Amino acid sequence: MSRPTLPSARLPLVVGAVAILLLVGGLGVWSIATNIAGAVVATGTVKVESERQVVQHPDGGVVGEILAKDGDEVKAGDVLLRLDGTFLRSELAIVERQLFEIEVRKARLMAERDGVETLDIGEVSGFDNLDPDWIRGQIEGQKSLFVARRAALAQELEQIDEQKTQIENQIEGSKAQIAALEKQLGLVERELTDKETLFAQNLVPVGQVLALQRDEAGLEGDIGRLTSQVAESRARISELSVQALRLAESRREEAITQLRDLQYSEIELEERRLSLIEQLSRLDVRSPSDGVVFGSSIFAVRAVVQPAEPMMYVVPGGQALLVSARIETTDIDQVFPGQPVFLRLTTFDARTTPEVPGEVLRISADALTDEATKQTYYEAVILPDTSVLEDMPGVELLPGMPAEAFLRTRDRTPLSYLLRPIAVYFERAFREE
Repeated sequence: MSRPTLPSARLPLVVGAVAILLLVGGLGVWSIATNIAGAVVATGTVKVESERQVVQHPDGGVVGEILAKDGDEVKAGDVLLRLDGTFLRSELAIVERQLFEIEVRKARLMAERDGVETLDIGEVSGFDNLDPDWIRGQIEGQKSLFVARRAALAQELEQIDEQKTQIENQIEGSKAQIAALEKQLGLVERELTDKETLFAQNLVPVGQVLALQRDEAGLEGDIGRLTSQVAESRARISELSVQALRLAESRREEAITQLRDLQYSEIELEERRLSLIEQLSRLDVRSPSDGVVFGSSIFAVRAVVQPAEPMMYVVPGGQALLVSARIETTDIDQVFPGQPVFLRLTTFDARTTPEVPGEVLRISADALTDEATKQTYYEAVILPDTSVLEDMPGVELLPGMPAEAFLRTRDRTPLSYLLRPIAVYFERAFREE
């Protein structure tokens, strides 16, 4: 009885070997002949071309009225909110009152300086907000003060004139006494001459001659005393004249000094006034550009706004939308302006939303740092071609949307992808000591 013939194992081995060779050969040819498009992958965010505009106020204050909220479309210059100006207006009124008081005081002091007889305060411009009755009261008050001070000065000068008149009358009296004494002296001298002649002839006693000589000496003494009094009185008149001049000059110098002091105060108050007017003009917080309001942090009237505190943002409208992508610092050598890009909008369904083509517009000149993660990156600004989305209802680019950017680099074969890490490894290994 013959044994059954066993099937040969050579054929399956040959077929398997041929299949393996074909597979390896095919993969080898594919890895060499096929090119795969390289790309740098980066995450990004959709933004407007000119960035969002922050709405701030340099001085801060209390909110008086809110005129715009998130989602409202606004035009450049539209009032978004209005701050309460009650305190500023009150302070401005006080400053303007002080300035007006200075103006009318200056008018009075200049009149005193120039020595005019009447005070004429014309219309003072620039104070239309003040109460007319209060203005009239201030003007009349300064006029009354001018008249009173002028009357006081005139009274003092009149008293000096009266003193001078009294002294002049005393001088006239002294002169009359001197004239009478001089007349008496002349008579005594004539009588003394006669007595001396008779005494020389021994006709009269010596006592009579001596008595006349005593009278002569007394009269001469009285005349000298009165002459001295006249001189003193004239000196006193000169002193009073100088006193009158000094009194008028002192009043003039006082006016000049007060005018100079008022000028300094006026400059300070005028600067304060201009500052308050400028602050009042900024009570209306206006939109910096056309766009849509978002990110508002003011929700109630009487809320307090700090200086330079962001109150809301305005996303400019009618401007091109861009994508700001973060490029790893290790990939920056493969990114350049004009580079083609494909954007994937991760907000929408990837199966129904096509990739959006675009190109790199510009790259940041230096690496930036994320304050939260402390990681460094380069910013690449990409201009997307949104025409591919025009026929897709419900698909619209909006600022703030996330996106993935694929920045096209040079083509490479699959074999280079496999060998590159090995080559780098050996390159580093051979450099180590």
